[in-house]
Amino acid sequence: MTDDITTIDLFPLRLVLLPGEVLPLHIFEERYRRLIARCRESGSAFGAIMHDDDSVAEAGCTAVVHEVVEELEDGRLNIIVRGRQRFRIETLLQPDDPETDCLRGRIRVFDDDPDGDDVDHLVAEAEPLFSRLVALMGAGVMEVPRGDDPLSFRLASAVDFGVALKQRLLEAVSETDRLDLLVTVMQGLIPSLELRRDREEAIRGNGKGN
Repeated sequence: MTDDITTIDLFPLRLVLLPGEVLPLHIFEERYRRLIARCRESGSAFGAIMHDDDSVAEAGCTAVVHEVVEELEDGRLNIIVRGRQRFRIETLLQPDDPETDCLRGRIRVFDDDPDGDDVDHLVAEAEPLFSRLVALMGAGVMEVPRGDDPLSFRLASAVDFGVALKQRLLEAVSETDRLDLLVTVMQGLIPSLELRRDREEAIRGNGKGN
């Protein structure tokens, strides 16, 4: 974690953005149209933060506008953003006018702690599990996503493991811990997906289930 604290515009979402992940967003509220306009003009980032009905998460991910897909006549936008750096919120700053101004936060960027020797072993375990999982989900043959970001983030960006798990991955400061969690989750999902596949094949084969 760095010692630097900066202030950034925040965009609360009902999802989690990970470093390196690309995400489509439909921008329609005035306050967020203004936010995106500022980011496009300056090239600056904003903070994507998961929220529910009552509060926002303690950690999020900075995001930059990767592509403007469509600008509608009424001012709405369809854009694609890309996740950059993880951060923790030190202080939330409420807007003077919630209708036109967005939430802001004083944030501190953080990164991983050094990992041990277990990472290579977990990578070798996680990659074939991922390929097996996506095949059973009906996605066909999907190669393990490549890139410079940690493998755990690349896998969790490619498959919907749910916002709660993604938030845990976002906040974890060890690639070993993240991969260990993903391996456990995938090992738990695969048997039920195999059972579903076998039942569907049996129905197709004889016209009825057993």
